[in-house]
Amino acid sequence: MNFVVDIGNTLQKFALFDSAGNLIFVKAVDEISIDEIALLFEKQKITNSIISTVAQLNPKLVDFLQKSSNSIIFNKKLKLPITIQYEDLDSLGTDRIANAAGATVYFPNQNCLSIQLGTCIVYDFVDQNSVYHGGAISPGINMRFRGLHQQTHNLPLINKEEINYFIGKTTEQSIKSGVMNGVLYEIRGQIDAYNAHFDNLKVLITGGDHSFLQNSIKNQIFAVSNLVLIGLNKILTMNV
Repeated sequence: MNFVVDIGNTLQKFALFDSAGNLIFVKAVDEISIDEIALLFEKQKITNSIISTVAQLNPKLVDFLQKSSNSIIFNKKLKLPITIQYEDLDSLGTDRIANAAGATVYFPNQNCLSIQLGTCIVYDFVDQNSVYHGGAISPGINMRFRGLHQQTHNLPLINKEEINYFIGKTTEQSIKSGVMNGVLYEIRGQIDAYNAHFDNLKVLITGGDHSFLQNSIKNQIFAVSNLVLIGLNKILTMNV
């Protein structure tokens, strides 16, 4: 069994995959507890593990995984299911690589655009030859709401929610329309741009905020809740 850890900007996730690559357990927390992980290792037969982070590594977590399993810290020198063609490799986040790797699990040998909706909105493109080209990064939903509030004197801080209107009748509704519909229009525009350049494009949407928008663009996308974890498990399997 494989144990996979993804430490993001906002949440930390850990998951279990069986030998067939099926996700059988996942949990998202503010901070991973070593005691909780140790209890999981006692109950499950875990052989391999991988940890990926866009923040600082927790040395206690790394030490535990190295003592308890065949453990890998994800880096760009590992064997990957994709070939990377990115001009600034040093700045390329490991989460983006894992996200692109996850896309190939669902759509091997196909043009694929993967969209992460989290702290940021991240677009990653893998072509039909499993070549990763890059994509785009823009502010996430919460970041947009906070930016409007923090950079103005009078606009309130609004919580995200699904909406079914485009004309805001109040300031709160206007902010919600601007942010939620703005993100929706951006995503649709990106999908249209990729469709214009690449045949038979497959589109995946993932990340903590994907549920707020997937119904609005459900006819064009394939929603996957834990694509980064799935990609990390694919990479772990290739390297143990």
